[in-house]
Amino acid sequence: MLSNKPTRFSISCALVVPLALSGLIAFGAASSNLQQQDIAPSVREQAGASRVSEPLDYRSSQIIVTDPEGIAYNADVNALVRYPLDGDGPFPVVLYLHGRHVTCSYLGNEFLSTGECDLELPRVLGQPVNVIKSVDSYKGYDYMARNLAAHGYVVVSINANDVNDKDLAGDAGVQARSELILHHLDILREINETGFYSKLDQPYLFASLRGKIDMTKVGLMGHSRGGQGVTHVLSVNQARGPTIEVGELRPAGSTFNQPHNIRAVFALAPTNFDFINAPNTTFAVLLPYCDGDVSNLQGAFMYDESRNLEETTPSRKFQLVAMGANHNFYNTTWSGDDYSNQDPLCSSNAENSGRDDPIDQRRHGEFLMSSFFRHFLGNETIFSSYWSGMASLPADACPVQSTNSGQRCDDRVHLSIQTPKQQRLEIDNTSTSLSLTMNQLGGANSTSDADRFEFCSTRNDSGSVNSTGCPSVRTWATSGQLYLESDNSESQFKTILNDLDVTAYDSLTFRVGIPVKTSENNPLTSAPEMHAILTDTFGQSAAIEISSYSNALYLPPGDPLNTEGAKTLLNMVRLPLASFQGVNFEHLASLELVHIGPTQLQLTDFQFQALAGELKLANTDTENPTDLEPSENNMAETASFLDGQSGGGGSTTLPGLAVLALMLSAFKRKRTVNCVRCND
Repeated sequence: MLSNKPTRFSISCALVVPLALSGLIAFGAASSNLQQQDIAPSVREQAGASRVSEPLDYRSSQIIVTDPEGIAYNADVNALVRYPLDGDGPFPVVLYLHGRHVTCSYLGNEFLSTGECDLELPRVLGQPVNVIKSVDSYKGYDYMARNLAAHGYVVVSINANDVNDKDLAGDAGVQARSELILHHLDILREINETGFYSKLDQPYLFASLRGKIDMTKVGLMGHSRGGQGVTHVLSVNQARGPTIEVGELRPAGSTFNQPHNIRAVFALAPTNFDFINAPNTTFAVLLPYCDGDVSNLQGAFMYDESRNLEETTPSRKFQLVAMGANHNFYNTTWSGDDYSNQDPLCSSNAENSGRDDPIDQRRHGEFLMSSFFRHFLGNETIFSSYWSGMASLPADACPVQSTNSGQRCDDRVHLSIQTPKQQRLEIDNTSTSLSLTMNQLGGANSTSDADRFEFCSTRNDSGSVNSTGCPSVRTWATSGQLYLESDNSESQFKTILNDLDVTAYDSLTFRVGIPVKTSENNPLTSAPEMHAILTDTFGQSAAIEISSYSNALYLPPGDPLNTEGAKTLLNMVRLPLASFQGVNFEHLASLELVHIGPTQLQLTDFQFQALAGELKLANTDTENPTDLEPSENNMAETASFLDGQSGGGGSTTLPGLAVLALMLSAFKRKRTVNCVRCND
């Protein structure tokens, strides 16, 4: 039941606006802001595209791969390659690694094998009958490889079926997959230097690539256990052991097996058995919301564990949540639907299913994976708008049906971004319970009209994850969080910023999730209405409606009682600072989140980020902030918003705001920050 307490948000509006010297509050954000956001370019645009090689399948001598528990076994060295036929390069390298799918097929039945799959019945009449076939998972990404090669990349998809057949013991093949990846990169480096590799079944197959491969720009994509492999390889790459090929030993430290320059890693629906992270490389993890295989979305742990690393090569980290996707359909060889549970969102046979079919899933998958590598390996800046959170998916990355109807699909994929420490200013990453009272700047954290305000964590003392460690029955994250709950008509979270200068940043960001609760413990029926307010030290405030800028605040879809149904993920809200008009960004006093109506929120990672570059808000000659004067459109939006608030005012005029801005500019003070918890 809603309380009859007075609405604090409305009262503050009524008090602040008429009192010119006590401060001003302006409300921005048109409701159509998301619809007006730029559209990212397509990765399928063929202008300037190269001719592409046929898919060339190579084999080399087997190598011995190892396991931390002392297990060792032979593994095939086999891969599919696509590369540009035009141009002199050098071409960046992208390597794909599939996951632990079955390896053999017998009359339509698929299974893991302990030996070779390609067995034939004797020739009786005509051609022999191939009754046991290999399941070629490594060929399942060729739809992406072909297009990426056309835009100037050497793409290698490696066969890890031998590891799949033998990874039941030890570390589940994580180390073996890493060693296999690095050996294929060794072969490419040798081909680039000499034009051949003696152990290949066709040593001169890639002679035309001599001198055309850019081994300083290597990117890896791994799917499922391959996703754990391409992330784990970052540590193996820096401490390489010997390479044992059949007939030859390459000792550790030799010229052949030097570390590689791995600059970008994309983990697709990965396993993450050991809470690994991704240091010193640009890293993205994609979490399919309807994953029926890695249904606890372990890749979320990779993002959380990577987001605050101390790095020698500062790099961005990304988390992508694909709402209608399953585990398998990104690979064309994996034709079965891995989601077999009954759920109103994720069951493909449900009446109002929210699932992507295989074609739709590969449409967004190709855009996300290819644009990632084209931007972070190839420096194709046309994709920077998407990877800075400022552009929407292109039409051909949306489901066919929505594209045909002219609809955008901004709510289908949620993007979270963590810039390097040099490009962000943390308010609070909520790593400990200290965040209940104090942020990392030394400012106070507080709430009003909240029924619950608690710290929670999904990490047990043993280091494992307890998904019910936070109020949601399923929280897929390892970061500490603040939990706020209120049944009142309004509630508020406030954090003090201590005269903070944020002019080097363009966005205010935080991550948020709504808990999944059963009918017995008071679930929400809709996402709460939420506003963010920035106030400067002169009392000027600006508020914007969060739903106008972000789709991250959503009620988790699916069945809350289904263990593979509704789930809480922490997605980033990005609020452009330029939309907080009328505030002095050199002297911020506080951030407030105001929640209208019943509210249940899990929150973390409050920070200012330079997602697209430095924000220029002040004229250095006059020291007068240039963006303090609201536009006429913004004033109209202010009046419209205030009219809808009980007790609202709105009599301050545009000239009055401009005069006040000039008056207040004379009182600007130097930034002082008491960084009490910066090293937490």
